[in-house]
Amino acid sequence: MKNSFLSASIIYFIGNILLKGIAFFTLPIFSRIMLPEDFGMYSLYTASLGILTIFVGLQINGTVNISFGNKSIERFESYVSNITLFPLVGLFIGLISLAILPNLIDLIQVPTMAFGIMMMIQAFFSIVTSIYQSELVIKSQPKKHFVFSIVATLSNVILSLSFVLMLRDNTYFARVISGVLSNGLVGMYVLVKFIPRIDLKRLKQDWIDGLKLSLPLIFHNLSNQLLNVADRYMIASWRNATDVAIYSFSYTIGSIMDMIWLSINNAWIPWYFSQLKDNNKELIKLYSKQYIIFFVWLTCCFVLVSPELIYFMGGKQYVDGIYIIPLIVLGYFFVFLYSFYVNYQFYRQKTTLIPIATTSSAVINIILNILLIPPFGLIGAAITTAISYFIMLMFHYTMTVHVLKHRDMPTAYLWLAILFMVCFILFTYVILQYMFIRFILIVVLCIIYATYVLRIIKSFKR
Repeated sequence: MKNSFLSASIIYFIGNILLKGIAFFTLPIFSRIMLPEDFGMYSLYTASLGILTIFVGLQINGTVNISFGNKSIERFESYVSNITLFPLVGLFIGLISLAILPNLIDLIQVPTMAFGIMMMIQAFFSIVTSIYQSELVIKSQPKKHFVFSIVATLSNVILSLSFVLMLRDNTYFARVISGVLSNGLVGMYVLVKFIPRIDLKRLKQDWIDGLKLSLPLIFHNLSNQLLNVADRYMIASWRNATDVAIYSFSYTIGSIMDMIWLSINNAWIPWYFSQLKDNNKELIKLYSKQYIIFFVWLTCCFVLVSPELIYFMGGKQYVDGIYIIPLIVLGYFFVFLYSFYVNYQFYRQKTTLIPIATTSSAVINIILNILLIPPFGLIGAAITTAISYFIMLMFHYTMTVHVLKHRDMPTAYLWLAILFMVCFILFTYVILQYMFIRFILIVVLCIIYATYVLRIIKSFKR
C-alpha cells in the first residue's frame, strides 16, 4: 500500500508538473501576444465559466469519489456513465435562459450572446471531462489519468496558439473559441467511451442519488469559485482590465503550488480512505507530519523564487505582481492544510457540513474585498484571499476535530506550520528586492531539508 501510494504520487506529480509546465511555458507567449486588456477579459471569462459549470452540472461530478466505496465496479461504472448525461439538462436550461433573458450576458461578463452560448457548451464538456478524470483517480489509474490529461492539455494549447496567431486583432475571441473546440473534442471522446456503460433502467435513480450528494456541494464549490474570482470582478469594477490582467497573471503563477498539492492529493485520497478503513491511525499521523514538512519547505522555496517567475513569464508589464504572489501562495498553503480536514468529511460523507465553512468564508471574502480593494488595490485583494482561506481552514478544523471528533494529527503540527509560514511570508516582503539573499536562503533551505530527509531514510532502514 505504501509503494502504491508513493508510485501514484510520483505519477500524478510528474503528470501535473508536465501539464503545468506546458501552461507555464505558453503563458509568456499569451501574455506577450495578447493585449493586457484582452488577457484581463479572458481571465473574467474563465472565472465566469467556473461558476457557470457549477450550475450546469449541479456539482454532480463531485459525487464520483464519494460513490466509489459503496458500489461494485460494474455498478460504479454505470453510475458514472449515467450521471454524465445529467449536465445535458443544465445545458438545455441554460441555452433557453439565454434566449429568454439576453441580459444574462452582462451577469456572466461576456460581450455578446455568441460568447454566452460558447460558455454554456464549454461548461458542459468540462463537466464530462471532470467526471472521467475523477473516475480514473478514484480507481487508482494514474497512468491513464496522465495520458488523458496530457492529450487534453496539448489539444487546448495547440488550438489556442493557432487561433491566437491567426486572429491577432481579436485574441480574446481566439482564446474562447479554441477552448470550446478543445473541450468539445475531449468531451466527445469521453461520451463515446461512456455510452456502452449507460444503464437506462437506473438512470433516474442514479440522478436522484447523485443529486442527494451533490446539492450540498453546490454551495461549497460555488463559494470556492467566489473565493477565487470575486476579487477579479471587483478589481474590474473599481480599477481596470489591466489591473485584472496583472492580478490574474500573478494568481496563475501562484496556482503552481495549488497544482502541486492537487497532484499529491489525488494519490493521497485513495490511500487515506484505505488507511481509515483499516484504522491505521499511527501511519496516517506519520505520513501527515512528513507531508506538512515537505509542503512547508516547497512553499518557502517557491515564494523566494517567485519574483524571477514574474519577470520571466510576464515581463515588465506584470512586474507589480511580485508583491501579490506571496499572499496568494499563503492562501494556497491554507488550502493545503484544510484538505486534511475536508478529506475526512468526504470520507464520512458529511457533505452538508462542508458548505457552511465555504459559504461563510466567501461572504467574508466579499466583505473584505469591498473594504480593502478601494484603498489598497491589488494588495488588498491578495490580503483578502489569504485571510479568507485561513478562516475556511479554521471552520473545517473546528468541524472535523470538535464536531466529528476526529483528529489525524496533533494540533501542534497545524499551528506550528501556520505560524512559521505567516512569519516567513512577512519576512519575504523585506527581501523581495534582494535576489542574492533570496537565493542564498533557497540553498540553505534545500540543505536543511535534504539533511532531514536523509535522517528519515536512515531511521526507516534501522
